[in-house]
Amino acid sequence: MNGHPVEAPAGANLLEVLRSSGFPVPSLCYLEGLPGIGACRLCLVELAGDRRLQASCATRVREGMEVLTHSPRVLEARRAVLQLMLAGHPNDCLFCQRSDDCDLQALARQYGVRSRDYETDLRPLPPDPSSPSIAYDPQKCLLCQRCVRTCSEVQGVEAIGLVRRGMRMQVSPPFGLDWAKSGCTYCGQCTLVCPTGALTEKDDVSRVWEALEDPTRVVVAQIAPAVRVSVGEAWARGREPDGSGIPADVSGRLVSALKAVGFHAVFDTQFGADLTIMEETHELLARLGSGKELPLFTSCCPAWVRFVELHFPDQVHHLSSCRSPQGMMGSLLRRYYPRLAGVDPERVTVVSIMPCTAKKYEATRPELGTDGRSDVDIVLTTRELSRLLRQAGVDPGALPPKPFDDPLGESTGAAAIFGASGGVAEAALREAYHLATGQTAARPEFHLVRGWDDLRAVEFDLNGTQVRCAVVSGLKGARRLLETGEYRSYDFVEVMACPGGCIDGGGQPRHTPLERVQRRGAGLDAIDSRKPAHTSHENETIQRVYRDLLGEPGSVEAHHLLHTSYTPLPLNELLLGGDGDPAARTGGVGAPDEGQAEGEQGAAVRNGHTSPQHN
Repeated sequence: MNGHPVEAPAGANLLEVLRSSGFPVPSLCYLEGLPGIGACRLCLVELAGDRRLQASCATRVREGMEVLTHSPRVLEARRAVLQLMLAGHPNDCLFCQRSDDCDLQALARQYGVRSRDYETDLRPLPPDPSSPSIAYDPQKCLLCQRCVRTCSEVQGVEAIGLVRRGMRMQVSPPFGLDWAKSGCTYCGQCTLVCPTGALTEKDDVSRVWEALEDPTRVVVAQIAPAVRVSVGEAWARGREPDGSGIPADVSGRLVSALKAVGFHAVFDTQFGADLTIMEETHELLARLGSGKELPLFTSCCPAWVRFVELHFPDQVHHLSSCRSPQGMMGSLLRRYYPRLAGVDPERVTVVSIMPCTAKKYEATRPELGTDGRSDVDIVLTTRELSRLLRQAGVDPGALPPKPFDDPLGESTGAAAIFGASGGVAEAALREAYHLATGQTAARPEFHLVRGWDDLRAVEFDLNGTQVRCAVVSGLKGARRLLETGEYRSYDFVEVMACPGGCIDGGGQPRHTPLERVQRRGAGLDAIDSRKPAHTSHENETIQRVYRDLLGEPGSVEAHHLLHTSYTPLPLNELLLGGDGDPAARTGGVGAPDEGQAEGEQGAAVRNGHTSPQHN
């Protein structure tokens, strides 16, 4: 390679070998771990004895290869490819959400492409505004297929593909459906891999500014567990002082920053996580006692919930009726906080700061609100939070930390680990062990549910009762679990739609290698270690809320404020013109026989969509 001898396994992907050997060949279409498709043509290299340049992502290593990565021919070819991409790309870098975070922009700068050599008309394709979570601008789309392959090959959802031809080609759901009426789960993994501003989260920063500038509003925030170990990656003070590389818990600095921006109070979604565990564990033990409707599926992840409602509607009854931690906190901030603070509930604006794009969708679901108003008004992703703070001119890393506001700012270590795959299951098992034995298990007792595989299965003894638990990381593993019927082997199933969990959610910072995602998980474990309490019932404020408001876990009042119901919408109905929002439909699922199976037609449509040639 460029005159340097390199050894690599025969048949290895040439692009990966080049990058690991110190020659970072560019690409806008390649996804690590998947076969290269050579769509963008930027990874072209020169091979000795071959007159044609070859796409390194689609080339296998063989003995005796001689590779040139930056010969004059190669550099000129890359510049030409970039010029052709820019010829049909909008000239709005000053206004684009991805400015300074755009792979195309960075490569144009790297290869000295500072002017247009070609001009062409922009593709006559308007943006699709239908999704509550994700914005797609086809004029900025390079047709690299990263999003398509992530949706299909990584997540197993298969909601989008390339449609039409020529100047009208774009990424879209099949049959002319808009994104809101497709099989999209709003997980946002497509926004993490998009190299330009074609796919982004719906930007709600301006809505937050409007609320903050309204003197009649009382604006409060809640911060999810995974945000505190990711948003600080851009700060100089975002590392532990011992040089371990484990992200620091920056929640105290975030509280200071949000107060400086103008928020009246800042609360911790980890309180809602502790509350979720209290309710979900009660529900799990009740189902174990009756033997009905097992397994119990977790319901903390809205992308997973939508996946079940659309793709496996006959399994909706397995979902826990518990709201997510965001949903539970929204309910308390709408009803409990105003009473304690002495403010009119109608004046309160609730802003959630989440690692997830699907949380935007969740906040719009009508059954998670009251009298037509959502319990959560605005959801910001981690990326939007960073933009908000930059616009405000606030540097959280330079501010002294402040505690969360009382009374909804206390949490246990069980709540902290919610942000990583296996964390919800471990927190629930800790609480179930206490309820079954009257004792508190040692922290490592249930660590076996944690890990990075897409499916982990563990069995535990809870005072003579064997509980079979499965933990699924990513929707591809969830599809396999449900399609094979393997889920019937378990009593409790945790699913997080994003591989690795919320620490690599669709709203988190982009360009994150696995090692950094794993460090985020280690950061949550460190928070758990530092907490004085590690099971949710030890949260004294949780006990206070039950005394003041809820009664006990599973009570009528708890069900009214903290639980919900879900409604199946089979994908075949959707494709035939049904409502794209299952939450907008009336009625829920109370028993297995009430669920509606997908049917042969829906399955055929879904399976047909897996083919790259379906359009």
